[in-house]
Amino acid sequence: MKTTVKILALAFFMVGLSQVASAQKASSATASAEILQDLTITLDGTLNAINFGRVSSTTPGIIRLDANTDANNLNTGSVTNVARFDLAGANGGATVFYDPTVTMTSGPDNFVMTPQVVGNASTANRAIATAVASGSTVTLASNAYFLWIGGTIPQLTAQPVGTYIGTFNISVEYN
Repeated sequence: MKTTVKILALAFFMVGLSQVASAQKASSATASAEILQDLTITLDGTLNAINFGRVSSTTPGIIRLDANTDANNLNTGSVTNVARFDLAGANGGATVFYDPTVTMTSGPDNFVMTPQVVGNASTANRAIATAVASGSTVTLASNAYFLWIGGTIPQLTAQPVGTYIGTFNISVEYN
């Protein structure tokens, strides 16, 4: 009888182990990566600075350097310049990130510039380029996309005189 009980206990134990082993399930997933040509962003050789020109320390309104066309500039100096960044890489989507504001300083004095960024897949289309918000996607076509940067400066009220300089930071990554 003891032997029968031992054999039955061993049989139940083995059946229990087989039930645990058969409860295990498996699955898999495919791993993939699409390797694209290097995505680059370079500052144009000619349109290489955001320059509002020479303005009065008491300019009576906002100062606007229009990214699309000089005809829409407001209260800027006579010699102005928008910056242009050239994107190059594989056709398709890329996300653009940039600073929402730029602090312009001259010694201890400063003010804040708000950038205006527009873009188009053709350098010939600056005037009809569309707004590009930071964090938004642009589409490279013919392996290129172009971004023009202007901006606004608030009304200057007895702003101390000097040459004010700031840095506009921009980056891009594939989607």
